[in-house]
Amino acid sequence: MWFEHQDKVYHAGAYFIMALLAWLNFKQWVNGSRAGFYSVAFCSLYGISDEWHQSFVVGRSADVSDWLADTSGAGLAMFLQLALRNSNKC
Repeated sequence: MWFEHQDKVYHAGAYFIMALLAWLNFKQWVNGSRAGFYSVAFCSLYGISDEWHQSFVVGRSADVSDWLADTSGAGLAMFLQLALRNSNKC
């Protein structure tokens, strides 16, 4: 590893991409800002589920900081997506 907590960057990056893909799906049914909220909520719930399932795997453990990194990555994706969308309207 290059630095401590490098895995948190991986978590955030993966969920950043996941949130963008979820947003593309949700925006087909609801408006942009609501689709963004649903995307972050979906990714956060998926992250909780993933951490919970890991607690049953030998050699793995559930980690709240991993879930926070997941949710932060998803939130950052939706924040940037909304900011870019609003900057193009000007």
